[in-house]
Amino acid sequence: MNYDDSSSRTLRERRIEIVRAAWRTIVREGLDRTSMRAIAQELGSSTGVITHYFRDKEELILFALERVFENVRDDMKACAKGRQGIDRLEQMIFVALPLKEIDRDDWKVWMAFLGYSIGREQLVREHRKRYDCLRQIIYQELADLQTANSIRADLDLTTEANALIALVDGIGTGVVICPEQFSAEQQQYLVRRHINALIP
Repeated sequence: MNYDDSSSRTLRERRIEIVRAAWRTIVREGLDRTSMRAIAQELGSSTGVITHYFRDKEELILFALERVFENVRDDMKACAKGRQGIDRLEQMIFVALPLKEIDRDDWKVWMAFLGYSIGREQLVREHRKRYDCLRQIIYQELADLQTANSIRADLDLTTEANALIALVDGIGTGVVICPEQFSAEQQQYLVRRHINALIP
């Protein structure tokens, strides 16, 4: 490893450490009240340390948004390994849901990002890019299932990919707002009920 590689890795690790402090602050205070000063206090450092790694709150939020998305994407890919058929699709969808208590904070952060994006075109574009990527991942899974005759041949796969994304978003929002209505079992049931309707 050369010096530049080591320096780059240290920079990324430090930025991720700051983002984790930002996540904790967002969950506790909400994104609108999450300032660079509040993040610095959560991190136990000065605001100058934060601005050394991020020019402003907008840049920090964009980086944090990318980390949230990367976590979901990587979890979906890891979950898909060694699985096949309908079970593979189900498990990939399940991993995006707040099935565990610890996952609810991730959803609170994601919802905060969505709300903060209103009126900020750059953030809207970033969200659109990530939704497009998720749509492509799910579309490909559905296409593979359709080729294997595991789901109906008459399905419009783009529509079905959008429906699954909308289902996950709806469940995630429901868990944050009304957690008592969406146990892990209920979340899984809703997904399975939808996917079962796709089977011939």
